[in-house]
Amino acid sequence: MNIDYNVIATGLLAPVAVLAVKTLLDFSLAHVFVKYLSWLPVRGMFRDKPPNLKGEWEQIWGSAGSGDFEKDTDRHSHMELKQFGRYCYAEFTSKGVKYCLFGKIKNSYLVGEWYDIKEKTAYFGGFQLRIIDSSTIEGKYVGHSRKTCKVQQDDWNWKKIDS
Repeated sequence: MNIDYNVIATGLLAPVAVLAVKTLLDFSLAHVFVKYLSWLPVRGMFRDKPPNLKGEWEQIWGSAGSGDFEKDTDRHSHMELKQFGRYCYAEFTSKGVKYCLFGKIKNSYLVGEWYDIKEKTAYFGGFQLRIIDSSTIEGKYVGHSRKTCKVQQDDWNWKKIDS
């Protein structure tokens, strides 16, 4: 009995390729994809070359009138931004709560969403941040809290720590 490894490889390759494409196209899994595969060097594989934003960032955001984030120290943190092509992912902590942000670089903007990792519907929103240069990002966020049921907005500014 002869085993034809070409047939086996071809038979396995198609489902694996479909699964990979499905994973890439399923936007809800894109967060995980970027988080764990940001180390892959894809920047040179595509024609467009988005700005390199990966690294350690210091961020501060406005309180948007929230009584929970009145102190500057409550609205200041550091995060490691991971990048996979045009997609960016980061996690940061404020007042003991871990948050996540996920965005896509569109022209000179980073546009996306942020949320409480543990309770995605507790505190969440969107953002549009202008990439001034590879070490400065400034913009706005909007957020919704389950406590107040109001949508608020304020500034969100980043400075790169490691250049």
